[in-house]
Amino acid sequence: MSQILHVYFLDLAELQAVTGSKDEQLQDRILGRGHDCFSRNSPSADRDGHVVRNREALRAIFAGGPFESQLAEHYIDALELICDELSSDGGAVEFRFGDRYLPTAIEDLATSMMGEDPFPGIVGLASSINVAERNGWGYMSTEDCAAELEEWEDYVPEEPDDLGSFVVDWLREAIAADKGIIGFWGG
Repeated sequence: MSQILHVYFLDLAELQAVTGSKDEQLQDRILGRGHDCFSRNSPSADRDGHVVRNREALRAIFAGGPFESQLAEHYIDALELICDELSSDGGAVEFRFGDRYLPTAIEDLATSMMGEDPFPGIVGLASSINVAERNGWGYMSTEDCAAELEEWEDYVPEEPDDLGSFVVDWLREAIAADKGIIGFWGG
């Protein structure tokens, strides 16, 4: 089964700073997308209903809790909505877990944060996110991107949609922006 990985150029600390920030302007901008869900011409439209489905998770993140483990996958979706608002979008690629040719960087961007979360001190939430079946997320710091790019520096893609070419582009863009990369996957 194929998955889709979406990447955003943002440092993890920037995303963590949203938790408990009570930033009503940012929250209202994201929640406002839910009102545009029937306007396909709006660039901020909630085309797939992500804002509407994850409204309570978004509010909990901005409020700093309380967090409920049964909403774990909604928190991941809400984090992606926040990243989408705060950063430049690096695009998306289709991939398959277990593909022997899958670049490690793509798997890391899909799963490296599955056992961790940006909600400090919330007992049990990280393990709930770890077992979320429909989605997950990962992070690479600017330093990790630079180290990874050294390995890919001389890479020449064989095909235009080669996953390695996406990795190289993402790494270069992250380094140029002096940002990390946060990835989210879903089925």
